[in-house]
Amino acid sequence: MAGSIQRLPDRKSRPWRARYRGPDGREHSRTFARKVDAARWLRGQLGHVDTGGWVDPSGASTPFGDVAARFMAGRAGLRPSTVAISDSYMRSLVLPTFVTVPVGRVTASDLEAWLGGLVTAGKAPATIRKAYQLAAGVLRLAARDGLITRAPLDGVRVPKVEHAEPRWLTAEQVEHLARTITAPYGSLIRLCAYTGLRIGEAAALHREDVDVLRCRVTVRRTLVEVRGRVVENPPKTRAGVRNVAIPRFLVDELAGMLANVEPGGRVFTAPGGGVLRPSLFRARQWAAAVATAGLVGVTPHDLRHTHVALLIAQGEHPRTIAERHGSTSVRFVLDRYGHLFEGADEAAAARLDQVGRAAVEAAAAQGGHTGVATVIPIRPGAQETLTT
Repeated sequence: MAGSIQRLPDRKSRPWRARYRGPDGREHSRTFARKVDAARWLRGQLGHVDTGGWVDPSGASTPFGDVAARFMAGRAGLRPSTVAISDSYMRSLVLPTFVTVPVGRVTASDLEAWLGGLVTAGKAPATIRKAYQLAAGVLRLAARDGLITRAPLDGVRVPKVEHAEPRWLTAEQVEHLARTITAPYGSLIRLCAYTGLRIGEAAALHREDVDVLRCRVTVRRTLVEVRGRVVENPPKTRAGVRNVAIPRFLVDELAGMLANVEPGGRVFTAPGGGVLRPSLFRARQWAAAVATAGLVGVTPHDLRHTHVALLIAQGEHPRTIAERHGSTSVRFVLDRYGHLFEGADEAAAARLDQVGRAAVEAAAAQGGHTGVATVIPIRPGAQETLTT
């Protein structure tokens, strides 16, 4: 498929016009100030035609905001809380920069300049990464729909998210905090610390979710807040739907509470009754309790870290920890909490030492052959260790 370049004598600005007929049967053209730029553009367009990567140049003029609207509409089936957060980030962080920009004009340099502006504005790395994922999703959709040849994402540097060191409490600190907070939320704190439930999962528990006979709690749902409304959702992942065994001391405590809960009622409610909003619980009951207990800075989510730390300290297998935590893989536990397993190798060797010594002593007591290696001085070059 051929194209042509011609000079427009009646034009002083951008006098060089390159044109070709596209696969759609229509003629496409663009003017340039220099002939060399016209030739470069024409070669690129014809190359895309030859390789099957051609897109209609007029699609590249579609405003970013129009594509973003289609992108967000395609996310409507996600969890309401996820949709709300994405919508907030799109409106406040992405669209103010790109809403009117043609998708074909957005470059990798533009994206990096925008990300740099978010850094300068003091946005957290995790927030910036989420905003970038949304912008990248819009550009990928534009490429998929044939508006642009490809999304300009190669080499874009996004701020790295550094995970803060997990903070956890000792069993003594958990009990101190549970006795400090207003009743009945001491039981809520103990439940989260000794089962790993999130505050939203604990607040969503119904009476039938707690089986005091089998000493377990079933996590079926969680409470999240979306634009000021409390919404009951299933857990984020399939692993989040789980049965978690409860320590006996806590079962006895919960049994006393459940005696006052109607069938189908919630185990934990707001002080005046009704749904326990996680955000209000944290702002009112939790904040006052951690201040009084001298644990300022500790968050309700740290109770999940506390649960993992307690399990690791008593030598539980990572698989058991992951299942109680509601995680999808053991790798997450090892990556996130691997440093807490330091000393586990030495502890394993110490336990093996006890097993081995007991076996040796039992054999010796029976007068049997111990098989202990004895070093015997022999002539050079000969075998140095013999078993006696």
